[in-house]
Amino acid sequence: MNKLILAASIAVLALTGPALADDPIVIKFSHVVAPNTPKGLAADKFKELAEKYTNGKVKVEVYPNSQLYKDKEELEALQLGAVQMLAPSNSKFGPIGVREFEVFDLPYILPDPRHCAKLPTVRSAASCSSCSMPKA
Repeated sequence: MNKLILAASIAVLALTGPALADDPIVIKFSHVVAPNTPKGLAADKFKELAEKYTNGKVKVEVYPNSQLYKDKEELEALQLGAVQMLAPSNSKFGPIGVREFEVFDLPYILPDPRHCAKLPTVRSAASCSSCSMPKA
């Protein structure tokens, strides 16, 4: 009986394997802003480059303007696998335990763009002994 199941499984894989290999990987990319905003334009550019550099093996479907999920629903949809990419605001990471990103949502925290160069880099922040950011 086990040999029959194994043989049937191999036959199914042999027949469907080539068909599956031709299907592109589909990435659903959801965001909550209009396509003509910086985030919307970046999502469209990601789509263009991902499809170009994978020679069509990856297909990106961009869903702007909360077409699939509202702002508060997106992270849950990502965790459930309903979408594969998001472009949330940094403030969305606080409730899931990464409160350090919230500082970048403060308007006008820096007096001018030159001060951005003085911000800590990811490398220096990760090596900070008092930093509570989870390691990837």
